[in-house]
Amino acid sequence: MTNEAPSFETQLAETLRRVARWEAPPGTGILSVYLDWRPQATGERPGVRSGEIHLKDRLREIEASLGVRGPALESFRADADRVHAALAEVDPAAEGVAIFACSAAGLFERIAAPAAFENQVVYDRYPRLYQLARFLDEYETAVVAVADTNTLRLFVVRGERIREVPGKDEDPYNYQMRSTSGMNEHRFRRHVEQHRREFAEEAAKLIEQLCDREGATRLVIAGDETALHLLQQALPHQLTARVAEGRFHIDIRAGAEHVRRVVEEFLLQTEDDQSQETADILVGEIEEGDLGVGGLERTRAALEAGAADVVVIDDAFEPAEARDELTQLAARTGARVEVVREHAGLRAHGGVGAILRYRFTG
Repeated sequence: MTNEAPSFETQLAETLRRVARWEAPPGTGILSVYLDWRPQATGERPGVRSGEIHLKDRLREIEASLGVRGPALESFRADADRVHAALAEVDPAAEGVAIFACSAAGLFERIAAPAAFENQVVYDRYPRLYQLARFLDEYETAVVAVADTNTLRLFVVRGERIREVPGKDEDPYNYQMRSTSGMNEHRFRRHVEQHRREFAEEAAKLIEQLCDREGATRLVIAGDETALHLLQQALPHQLTARVAEGRFHIDIRAGAEHVRRVVEEFLLQTEDDQSQETADILVGEIEEGDLGVGGLERTRAALEAGAADVVVIDDAFEPAEARDELTQLAARTGARVEVVREHAGLRAHGGVGAILRYRFTG
């Protein structure tokens, strides 16, 4: 039995929990770095990353604010050197980079992400974790299966990236009626139907293995109607819950970029729908006075008591420091963070709240 490597989402969640436990020693700070690591395609300096420019400017500003000597300056300079060294080794395919560093405390974590972060560099007593939690909330790995009755193509979609992996091709010989075979038309139809069922069963096994290996939370199947009917019947019960609802029209010969665009649009809409639904549930619990609290102070109190199960934050909620504080408390107490956009009900309750594990009156 082989041990599968943890998925990117699992590693990200573990990093979030680890970093949330850190606090800078008195007189020092933690450097939280989020960068858009995509090379510019146009402009006066094509190929230059906006994240590099932002980082250089912010490190200069932070250093100037720390005076001419002292433990904070010493720790910060060590952190800045290590950040530069780490960026030199980042996978060129990465589109976003997050780094958390505090030399005085022995903290250093680096994340190379398949999608960009918003450029942000902060030096503070606590790590800034909201962007990481939002990325984890919105990021999803999907397996896409495009099938007809004798061909299966498989893709893995992560953010804006897609890769095709080996699928399955059935020899069309099995679907051709041959005059020398001795088959009548009825027997031939049964022969073809049997091959199609067998192909669907083998395809379902490949899909299940790929979903498990990649840690996919969503399965999109598209293609020939007959093939999809057989494939859905063959999928194991534990996988059907991940199947995306909706009809997807993807030709068996479609290019990977076309597949990515179709699936990306669906995943973005699905994530938005789920966030809105979670916010609806929270507002209902608040208004019924049962398992929900709203507003910054009550949400903070619920987190500190360990009563919060899901923290729901409007992406426009201010101040930003409060978003980071709530995110850190959530990570420390095992609460999930759900980011929602433009939900009128949540904004009416202060733009932030928590669905509770149990009734909380604090």
